[in-house]
This record gives sequence, structure tokens and C-alpha cells, in this order.
Amino acid sequence: MLPFDQRTGKIWYDGALVDWADARLHVLSHGLHYASSIFEGIRVYGGTPFLLKEHIARLGSSARVLDFDLEHGEEELYEATLAVVAEAGITEGYVRMNAWRGSEIIQTAALKTSIHTSVAAWELPEGYYAAADALEKGISLVTGRYRRPSPEFAPVKSKAAGNYMIGTVSKNEALRAGFDDALLLDDRGNFVEATGAHLFFTKDGALHTPTTRCTIEGITRACVLAIAGREGIECTVGDLPPAFAGAADGAFLCGTACEILPVARIDDHYYALGGNDVLRRIVTGYRELTEGRAEARIR
Repeated sequence: MLPFDQRTGKIWYDGALVDWADARLHVLSHGLHYASSIFEGIRVYGGTPFLLKEHIARLGSSARVLDFDLEHGEEELYEATLAVVAEAGITEGYVRMNAWRGSEIIQTAALKTSIHTSVAAWELPEGYYAAADALEKGISLVTGRYRRPSPEFAPVKSKAAGNYMIGTVSKNEALRAGFDDALLLDDRGNFVEATGAHLFFTKDGALHTPTTRCTIEGITRACVLAIAGREGIECTVGDLPPAFAGAADGAFLCGTACEILPVARIDDHYYALGGNDVLRRIVTGYRELTEGRAEARIR
């Protein structure tokens, strides 16, 4: 895949479309040194960014958690995203929206730094998040050695760059061990999520999912809960210890990038994907949302 710094096109940067190669920041930017940066990922289906307003609202919420305000309003970011997608001629793709503190000062305190924002988009190649046949074969997960911190110890409700370093290390280790991704536990030893997606289990025709006490409020997760409600599928939200993986009859991840991704293995527990009616109904329901055949009501 072509490195992102070698691509061409347009990126919306601090209020204007600029050439891809000109969307730069200084190496002494606060966001790079102290992780005072946030982001959103948005899927594009049929040329339309999916749940764009919800993602922009969460970007603003993430900024406030990290003690800064965005320089651009929600409507401006909405129009900027549409412009970037149209400029790129994207039909099926991905949008990455970022905001970060600038280079006025390099020290922990950053009250007087400028705030910068960018919006970029690109077509998604096959197998971008998982193998092309992952929907049929499922993926494998291993429990990672790092845990998500308690909300008392870190700004876990912000989709902040710094909150993903645990995920990067954990997924690297999982890949080296022959798995596709890692599952992370919370400070109490319960399941939280994968490195970049929320976790659901199926058991006896019902859904079970961890609380979001130690992580962001997932937009795709909210879609799954809405689909379950519409389909009459019971869903329990609560603490799920690792032993629950052995009691469940199925599992899947959900997120903007991975959509609904079946899980075939967690550590030493294996799941048969065929015949899992709950999983099938969730996959079908989510496809209806992304194709515009059903309305996503998650607020």
C-alpha cells in the first residue's frame, strides 16, 4: 500500500483545501510530543460519510476532555468532510479527522497553544482491517498483557491518540503470536474491547457486551444495540470476565473500520460461525444501515 505521505489529492487543513503534500505540521508540535491530539474515523458508503454528524460531535467531546476547544464548528467540519470526499471522488472509503495542539510551546502545560484540524479521505483497499474472507472465516483474538486504565487514572472518554498506544503494542504482539488482534481487559480484569473495536458475545440467542466504563462510547456499538432492540434480541451490558469467552457460543467485534467482524477464536476458545442466527441478524441489520435501507437512530 502506498505510504500516506506519498499520496496525492486534497486535504482540508485549518479551514481550506490544500495539496496532500502540503498538509504538514512541525516536528515540535505539542500534539506529537505530548499526545494532545484526537481523531475520528468515518466510513464512506456510496459516496456518503456514514453517521458523520455523530462522529463530529464526538470529536468535539474528545477535545473538551483533553481541555481544548475546536477552532471550527460542527457545520463547517461537516461541509469540509463532504468537500474532501467529493474532491477525491470516493465511493467506498474512509475519512480521518484530526485535531491537535500546535508548536507554540513544548512543555506539559499547553494553555496558549493553537489548535489545528485536518480532514483527509481515501479509498479503502480490500483487506484494510482484516483478511478479505474474515466475514466468512472469522478472526482470532488473544488476551493482551496491558489493561485499559480506570477512568480515574486516564481520560478514557476521549478518542485521543495517547489512548491507542496500548492498542498498537498489543496488536503488534498479537500478530507476532499468530492472532489477528488482541482483547484488552480493564483495571478490574474484565473484558473491555479489542485494540480498536468493541466486543460482543452471543449466548443462547442473546447478546452480551462489556460496559464502556474504561473506553469511548462507540458509535458502531450504539448501532448494534439499536439493531438488537429493533430485532427483539435481548442484550445485557455488564462486566464480563475472561471466563465468559468459554461460556459464550459466539463473538464479534464492531467498529467503524471493521464494521461487524465475526470472531472464530479467543485464546483457546473456538466458535462455529455457521448457524449463529444472532450474528447473522446483526450483520444484515448493519448492512441495511450502511446501504441506507434502514435509518440509524442511535441518539
